[in-house]
Amino acid sequence: MRALSITLQQIWSVLSKQLEVLPAAEGATEEMTFVDTEERDDTKLAGDDVVVQSILENPKPDWQYREVRPIPRSEKHFFRYFLDGSYRHYFLATGLENDRSTPIFLAQIAIVVVERDNAGKLSIVRDFKRHQWFLLLAKSQVSNAAWKQIEDSTRKAQIDIKLQDLSEVDPLSGDKSDPAALREKGRGKTRYLMSTMEFDLASKFKERFPEGWIAKDGLISLGKAGKGMRVPQIIGIAKSFTTNQQFTVGGVKKRESLASLLNALPAYHRTPAFEGYQGNTAFWFLRLRKSQELLYPLFGVIKVEIPVLEEQPLTTELLDEISGALLAEQSVTPYGSDDRWHSHLYPIYQAEHAAKGLFSSTEVIQGCINCALRSRLI
Repeated sequence: MRALSITLQQIWSVLSKQLEVLPAAEGATEEMTFVDTEERDDTKLAGDDVVVQSILENPKPDWQYREVRPIPRSEKHFFRYFLDGSYRHYFLATGLENDRSTPIFLAQIAIVVVERDNAGKLSIVRDFKRHQWFLLLAKSQVSNAAWKQIEDSTRKAQIDIKLQDLSEVDPLSGDKSDPAALREKGRGKTRYLMSTMEFDLASKFKERFPEGWIAKDGLISLGKAGKGMRVPQIIGIAKSFTTNQQFTVGGVKKRESLASLLNALPAYHRTPAFEGYQGNTAFWFLRLRKSQELLYPLFGVIKVEIPVLEEQPLTTELLDEISGALLAEQSVTPYGSDDRWHSHLYPIYQAEHAAKGLFSSTEVIQGCINCALRSRLI
């Protein structure tokens, strides 16, 4: 990782000339992700839109739950492609300029698409894997001259590293310009960057493979902040989701909470397809396992999102087929190796590990930072 070490030394040299830099203890601290990150993001994207009444499935259901038959690969190989991304996020230092300050983060993001052949073997699709470095600090907290010098240093770097404005507003990290809140905003900004990379890679993939369905880990909606992913034959699968919503289902006017709706959802059944935020997506819930076998009623349930597109009618037949194919994916599970095993789908799990395989380890990152410190370039 000589190129990374040299790059960080060069960047630190410029940072230390433009700002007063207070390094993090022990060089670089990896900020770990939360288990309920997807739930937090879904809650942010929902905003005040917590009462769900519209159903987009055609014909409009008069039922609350619908049984779904698993469709194994031997019968119909519905999903051949799976996309997932992962990130690692490091707090490096605090930069000071006059009376302003900004945290300085380093992030690496990896995205892959894996393909499964008819025999069940998974492999990364050629040309559809990405690894990107980011340097994050708040442009609002430094002078224009300092920002330009730092940006120039990233452009001349030996590795592909992009400077990103931490204070820029986005749907996941929000609008937090207060220096004290910028440290908290870092992870959200990195997750948003990962989402934009996933959206971009998925769109390029569909241009190359227009006929294949692809299952993406996580949300495909940007909620009230935008239209989200707008390509056909793609779904998003969330293993955790907002619990703030209330629903009206099956002609019953009484609203019920998400916990109530899913607690009564039998195994191998799904809900109708509800209207997503701003009407750009539809979503439904599918139970993979009996709730009696799990510790928590919402365990074993996934949230499935699909774009609302004129060329892709959301018929009951199509949603049953998607749900049946997903049910068949949970027969092999990484039990014990992931806290989310109860709602994980094995190909998605493997795509995530393929993405993580593109990372440089935290130990390597810390070694490169410590090398920069010892060289007295900061």
